[in-house]
Amino acid sequence: MRTPRSAGAAVTAVLLAAGLLLTGCKSSSTAGGTPTVTVTASSPGANAGSATNAAASCPTSNTTAFAKTKFVLHAGLAFGAFHRYLYKPFRAGSFSSGAHGRIAAFVKAGLAALFIKREVRLASADVQANPTLCRDIATPLRAIGDTVSGAVDKLKGGDPSALQTANSTISAVESSSSAHAATITEAANPSIG
Repeated sequence: MRTPRSAGAAVTAVLLAAGLLLTGCKSSSTAGGTPTVTVTASSPGANAGSATNAAASCPTSNTTAFAKTKFVLHAGLAFGAFHRYLYKPFRAGSFSSGAHGRIAAFVKAGLAALFIKREVRLASADVQANPTLCRDIATPLRAIGDTVSGAVDKLKGGDPSALQTANSTISAVESSSSAHAATITEAANPSIG
């Protein structure tokens, strides 16, 4: 049986690991062949000025089979997880100071943020493989991953603005996707574990 102290340590370890993964790590190698890891902090507006660069790097024909289908699948999982584990609990007041189940809500939110970032990355790869989706959806989709990562950190401090921004960006991506015959159906209960 766990004592309250060990349960608190476990929650702290999970939140610390989630925070480290959310900041983003990318590996590079040095001239000597020894790998190094560079930690980068992403900002939500970092890719805003690169819309023209994204359009220039779009393919002229599909480079992956079923790119739209895979995009819709990954985006549906990511957006469903966002609404299920971040946005709905926020609207219900689960992240408020003194709320019943607040720690569990934050743990789920941290895990969901990792899941969302992964699914958005996979969806972005599929968008880059389709010329139509690439021009209109690539930049806002990348912004979602960065915004969700920062939203959990801001939410801990009581600032829900990043969640509102992420929700607006998700709505814009869903609308734009529907306009290109790739309607996203959010997963009602995505498994983040």
